[in-house]
Amino acid sequence: MRIKDEVTYLHRKKQSLKMQIYNLHLQLANSWLKFWPHIQRAIDEKLQKEFSLRYKTLNNKLARLAQQQTSTKTPKHSFYPRVVNMTDISFSEPKMTILQKGLKYNTHSKPKDWLQTLALQAETAITLLPQSEREVYRK
Repeated sequence: MRIKDEVTYLHRKKQSLKMQIYNLHLQLANSWLKFWPHIQRAIDEKLQKEFSLRYKTLNNKLARLAQQQTSTKTPKHSFYPRVVNMTDISFSEPKMTILQKGLKYNTHSKPKDWLQTLALQAETAITLLPQSEREVYRK
């Protein structure tokens, strides 16, 4: 609520300053008549130079800040490897990358022939059952 009141106050103050500038502009235009456009142009040119100088300074500061932030790179830390193969089995590169992802990593995609493999595994498991129960489990 305080911020809202502060913003409202600043808007009123800005509007008041605009009205003062407008009234001053009208007074000067009435008092200088023919010379006022030349005076106003001179004022505008000086303001434009001042604005361009300030914006140039600000843009240079921004460029320097952006350059400083992008040029500093943090050094990479070398960690111990996650997987240490203490067996005689040599794993292929894709298998090692999956192992290095950790224990909680879950492969997201099933192999293309997973249904056929599942059917073959089920049939192999059914053949180990007694002859009388095989048809029940096949259904």
